[in-house]
Amino acid sequence: MNSTGSPPTSCGAGSAEAATDESGDDQPLFDRFTLFFDFLGTSEATRWPKERLNPFVDLLISIAQIQSEQDVEGNPQDDGSYRIWITPQVTTFSDNIVVSYPSLEDKTSVPYGVPKHLKFEAHWAKFMCQDAIRILSGVAELGLRIGVLVRGGFTFGQLHHNQGAVFGEALVEANRIEKSEAIYPRVLVSESIMQKLDGIPEADRTFLLRDVDGRWHLNYFADMIQHSTNGPIDDEQAQRWKSAHLVTINAAIEGLAHDPHRRGKWVWFKARFEEAYAHVQSDKAAKNGSEK
Repeated sequence: MNSTGSPPTSCGAGSAEAATDESGDDQPLFDRFTLFFDFLGTSEATRWPKERLNPFVDLLISIAQIQSEQDVEGNPQDDGSYRIWITPQVTTFSDNIVVSYPSLEDKTSVPYGVPKHLKFEAHWAKFMCQDAIRILSGVAELGLRIGVLVRGGFTFGQLHHNQGAVFGEALVEANRIEKSEAIYPRVLVSESIMQKLDGIPEADRTFLLRDVDGRWHLNYFADMIQHSTNGPIDDEQAQRWKSAHLVTINAAIEGLAHDPHRRGKWVWFKARFEEAYAHVQSDKAAKNGSEK
């Protein structure tokens, strides 16, 4: 976690009174999928030139506006399938973001009509991972435009997350993973979630990547391009998008030649970025190919 702010636990874990409702009963702690992430390289943001600082402030404002209360709905479709829409619980504090989702056993949150074949813990865990990637990829794409990366942890455990108040062991673990274990701009998946994914064949786990240290992390890289435009993306747009971000990435790597620790994070990210978009030619490669 960066020094720009404390984790959102301060919003709801400060006193015993914060854990009681108006009737005096304890507020419930539920088992929840919990995503915690923040930005790397922003501890010196106050010293950035305004040309970079202003877009970062705008990014933080836009993130603050995505705070939401949970809403899960499901409906059968005409083709016999069943579609689930989920708005996760989202709380932001400074440059920290907490996103949480209900467990399949949470009868107060999961739609009553979910078909039996979807009430399979591994499928539900997969769905939660994929929605976490939807949020991560959008924030990561916006962050990369101004030269900042994201890092975090995704866990499962006891959490209270309601009306901006968030606390519990799941948040503590996710925060610890982000601070002590993730190291690179990746969002590590905890062992508790990996156990829930046991029923998903490895070939169907394209939403995960396994790093050289054996740790699994969310593959938000491949979906970043989807947030570059509201419409369809053609080859030329993809080439321009990739090339523009590679300029930012390469500039960061070159500018951090004096700081091997921070430079290594960008080198790591560049490798994952290029793997995700190996099918997209850069503008230069496309031009050279057309001239042959």
